[in-house]
Amino acid sequence: MNQNLKEKLIEVQNDLPKQQQKLCKFIIEHIGAVSTMTIQELSERSEVGTSTILRFIDKIGYKKYPQFKNDVIQYNFDKRTNTWWHLKKSLEEMDETEVSLVKVSKGSIEDIESMLNELDQKEYEKSLKTLLHANRIYFLGMRTSKSLSLYFEMMLRGIVDTYQLSLNTDFIYDDSLKFKKGDALVVFAISPYSKQTVDFIEHCRKNTNISIVLITDLETCPIIKDSDAHLIAGQSQNRYSIIPSIALIESLIIDLGKNKPGSVNQISRLNEIHRENDITTL
Repeated sequence: MNQNLKEKLIEVQNDLPKQQQKLCKFIIEHIGAVSTMTIQELSERSEVGTSTILRFIDKIGYKKYPQFKNDVIQYNFDKRTNTWWHLKKSLEEMDETEVSLVKVSKGSIEDIESMLNELDQKEYEKSLKTLLHANRIYFLGMRTSKSLSLYFEMMLRGIVDTYQLSLNTDFIYDDSLKFKKGDALVVFAISPYSKQTVDFIEHCRKNTNISIVLITDLETCPIIKDSDAHLIAGQSQNRYSIIPSIALIESLIIDLGKNKPGSVNQISRLNEIHRENDITTL
């Protein structure tokens, strides 16, 4: 059923009892997010009881919630489009500089608004709390995700104790021996996902006590299951873009800076050192 899951739900929704209709409509509108929800989370988000959910999935042919959830995950996986598809579409559709600038600017605003509407605030607070109380924060991003990792770590150097793993990924397993309880690992995974990243996070989950915060673009990211907190920046429907991820990173930087004692003084001192040593002009 997973190949036409959304279409099937649309087809049956009007024949369901009122509460099941409400649930069905919620799933249709948020089918991406549902792939990561427990039955309790789906109950809270859709504002129906778990018994309604169980009756609903039985009505559409499933014996247990995990079976239904697996089909939702598979549906999202089959429907996904990766970074290269979006980049190709961008190049094909935007052929005039002026038009491209307008389209990209408007599209970026829409993408950020979409991210804000869909972002799980509880996961954001959990991510912020994890990073705020971490003794040391490690950063990892490979391929299309590397630039995000480098930017986030650079901006936090004056605020927290940081360590960048992305610069020498041949030694990330060696570096994992340094991980201690109370440390945090921020991992960036923008599709198409690096298999090395997926495998490494699985290793960390099984063999270390480090807390894992994931920033990704899709609900179907395979690293979500191994993370302690995850933030979904979303994916542009029309072109390749990392702007929603950048907006998410910058909000975390500001919130960490506001809540970390002494961060303002540290940044001021760092700025003085840069000027004294002719590193910066201002």
